[in-house]
Amino acid sequence: MPITLLRRRLAQDDPERGSATIWMITTALTMVLLVGLAVDLGGQVLAKQHAQVVAFEAARAGGQQLQGAAAVLGDAAVVDPAGAVAAASNYLAGTADVTGTVSAVGTRVVVDTTTSYQTQFLSIIGIRELTVTGHAEVQTVRAVEGVVR
Repeated sequence: MPITLLRRRLAQDDPERGSATIWMITTALTMVLLVGLAVDLGGQVLAKQHAQVVAFEAARAGGQQLQGAAAVLGDAAVVDPAGAVAAASNYLAGTADVTGTVSAVGTRVVVDTTTSYQTQFLSIIGIRELTVTGHAEVQTVRAVEGVVR
């Protein structure tokens, strides 16, 4: 009889007892962190795409501002620097969450944008926002019958 009691006591003091609970908690926390990381990195990618699209559209708006005399005569397609910077800057001003810089030289308009993504899960570890940038260049060319001249 004492041997049966000893076996019961040893069975209750099993060192493996409860290890599945610890494993489940660790696995669940890891999965939550991985899902959170995927959500925040996906949000960062979307913010990057938004910054890039705004840069492209602002550069396009600036690239449409040509020096009138040369364009009307068909001699050249030269960007009006002041008009290009003003048009691209106006486009950027119309996008509340994106800031940027614009420059125009010769036939090129360059736009750099910056925005940020407010994290959902990474804020748990102190990362509250992720900054992203966009860049676009537009070059205006003169084409006659589909051939750049």
